[in-house]
Amino acid sequence: HHDQVWGDKGDAFLSSTTLPLPYLAIELTSLVLNALFTLANMALAIKVEINKVFSDDTQFVLEINYVLGFCIFLATLLAHISYHFLLNPRLESRYVATEVDIKTLENDKLMKLWGDQINAAYGTKYIGAWDGHGALSLMKAMKKAMTGGPDSPIPFTRGVVLRIDTKCEKSEMDMKKKQKSGQEDDAKLEPDKMEEGEGGSLAAVIFITVSERFDLASYVTGCCGSVLSSMFGASSCIPILTLRWGVVGFQWPFHGGIFLTRKSDKPIDDMSQVQRALVHWNRVSKTPCNVLMAPCYITQLDSYSFECSHFLNLEVGPSVIVDLRRYHGMEYKTFQRVALKKGNRRNHIGYFEKKGGTYTVSRQFQDFDAKHHEVHASLCGQTAQQRVGRGEARLICPVTPGIVKSLQDNHMKEFRRVFGIRVNGEAAGAAMLFEFPKSSLMTSDMQGLQHEIARPAHAYFAMLALTVELCLKERIDFLDFGPTTLDPKLDVGGRLIPTRTGYYTHSVVLRSFIKGGLDRFRQLNQEVEDRLKNEKKTEPTWAWAQPYVEIDFQHLTPALKKLYNVQPKLIPFPNPDAEDGKNSAKNNKNKKSKRSKKNKQKSPGKGGNPGKKTKKQLNKERAKQRRKNKKAAEKAATALADAKEALQKNPEDEKLQMAHEKALKTWEAANALVKADQEHSSNPSQRASRAPSATPSISVGAQKIDELNRKKGIARASSGDRKIGSDKGYISEGNKLLSIPGSSHTPVPSSPAEQQNLVASIEDRKSLPIDHSLGGTQPVPARSSICIDISTASTGDRSQQQRLVPTKKKEQAEPSDQAQTDAVQAQDEDDAQI
Repeated sequence: HHDQVWGDKGDAFLSSTTLPLPYLAIELTSLVLNALFTLANMALAIKVEINKVFSDDTQFVLEINYVLGFCIFLATLLAHISYHFLLNPRLESRYVATEVDIKTLENDKLMKLWGDQINAAYGTKYIGAWDGHGALSLMKAMKKAMTGGPDSPIPFTRGVVLRIDTKCEKSEMDMKKKQKSGQEDDAKLEPDKMEEGEGGSLAAVIFITVSERFDLASYVTGCCGSVLSSMFGASSCIPILTLRWGVVGFQWPFHGGIFLTRKSDKPIDDMSQVQRALVHWNRVSKTPCNVLMAPCYITQLDSYSFECSHFLNLEVGPSVIVDLRRYHGMEYKTFQRVALKKGNRRNHIGYFEKKGGTYTVSRQFQDFDAKHHEVHASLCGQTAQQRVGRGEARLICPVTPGIVKSLQDNHMKEFRRVFGIRVNGEAAGAAMLFEFPKSSLMTSDMQGLQHEIARPAHAYFAMLALTVELCLKERIDFLDFGPTTLDPKLDVGGRLIPTRTGYYTHSVVLRSFIKGGLDRFRQLNQEVEDRLKNEKKTEPTWAWAQPYVEIDFQHLTPALKKLYNVQPKLIPFPNPDAEDGKNSAKNNKNKKSKRSKKNKQKSPGKGGNPGKKTKKQLNKERAKQRRKNKKAAEKAATALADAKEALQKNPEDEKLQMAHEKALKTWEAANALVKADQEHSSNPSQRASRAPSATPSISVGAQKIDELNRKKGIARASSGDRKIGSDKGYISEGNKLLSIPGSSHTPVPSSPAEQQNLVASIEDRKSLPIDHSLGGTQPVPARSSICIDISTASTGDRSQQQRLVPTKKKEQAEPSDQAQTDAVQAQDEDDAQI
């Protein structure tokens, strides 16, 4: 795998390796023991020489002993130093790095030139690409907020901007001497000279976030950690348990900070040369970083050049990106139906609004709160404390009012927005939306929540869903949520993008500890990844299961294409709600065909009625509902007893009186349901008694049949003397009874008495009011007459009554005994749901 993807690294591989921690522990322990043993022997030999206690032979043996011990100690020390030099070779680079001051970043003409070069180098459409102008604007805002020292808006944090140029005639030694002598004007090129290209052509721009006091004591839990942090931590007077930690990139958003400004024929080699220049700058710097950390996605060049440029190439937890390129033009509900599995299609936005939640998305930060920078920092601080309480690592760059204020004042408006939420008028959460228009990318970072208010309203889930909805409306391709809290972000359509991080440190011990710590960190997210890999059912339209395509990579090699199963091009998914052209007709045709197939299917119940449940299923549902009603009644009785007891202690309290009345009503309603269930189970003939009869009283199930017949079979009024009086295929003309041509029904009754009764029924039906909701011409049938043969005929043979029921279509036939039984079953289902 390494040979195929990264190629032959030769001697450079030594710079990206580490020694096992057990071996280092044994080596250092033996070194310390040898030193102590040698010192003890030396002291004993000197004492014997002075006191003349032992013989000359014994004294000679002691001298030989401490000499041998000293030799062993020296050999062990030399071995350790040799390992140190072997694992830190000096790798030459054709580039040189120089620091850029804030005045250069305020040169708008130069920043526009650099931004155009970044965009033109490798494009802006691969995963992880940033708009060059947005990146430079963010560098300026962060550098102004990170000035270093305790008085910085972010204490003990410094922002560094480097430019990487091809080496010029000036030697590196001259540059180093001028930097040490304080000649800043020669060490740093002026803005106008940079624009002219003096000092070599520009190859890259790099941003580094330097934490001057990275607290190691914070990783020690319990009282011991608190004591160590107060005595030797970042805020103590003797900060010996701290490191200078440099992130080659940004903490907010968490992204790599190397931006190439020109394209090379050998992209991986060119990136490795840039990284080597970065490492060399750190070595000769006045205040070098103990550790350099460079995060990146697997789609970026950085991850394939770490081994050739002093960095350990380690895999860390994945990041979550919502890829919306295939879902352009969809509404959020449609996106949920197409891109998410059924269990993730919850209406978090509706629930949030129901609980009194409101949200604000604006480029003016004051639209959310007049003191937005203080409120936002306070919310982020609460979230950070909660993460530390769960055992997660502290942030390298915490959110303070100063950094929020700097982003508000110095970052261009078109590249940032504030997203704030309130619950019942109180600030419950906030986030910063960073935008990169030319990359069609949005990131959601600096998220803070007041969990006591936000959790009951599902505010966090609503924030994620609302951000996805915003990106769908604005047709944004990528929404980057970052590498934390994976599950909620996957539920709204995110996909996992593997992340790699390069670590550079001169210390062999630190290198081993970093690798061991990342292995444990990697296991935290392994469960989520394994669950997705083992998903039994995967639809091709689900967002988290989308494959990589060729444009997703900054530089695609054949080995990478095979490794990640990269597809040739992007194929958008059709919008199921589209109403235009052939797609709409095709969708309607498919819907009709599916509906016809569904109507042809028969249920396994008796009689084969489509869409009906079996008797066994109905009985099972009724039994389940009875158990629920019984539990609810028991719970209501307990609540009533508690309320009554509280009211007896304080009978004048109005709140307790209202609570008692509410509990009483709840108990009465629950008890009524239990009583009804008992009567239903103890009376088997109750089902038969609920069937439609000839009496004016009618069951709810029969009313539903009546309504269905009205919607399907009522004929419309026609012109002339022929007046429609029935929906069953008959019309009356004066005192005569005629049939409707083309209708399917039994012959007109031959008996004059039967015809007279039928005509009277039709005339009664003609006088009913018109139901305008059904087109304005359909009469509303009487509640007491479902069928002509039941509601109008009181005597005669049953078969003769059934022959009076004409049928216009098979679907509109008057309900038979089986249909009436099915209607009762449907009513039972409705009662169970209620």
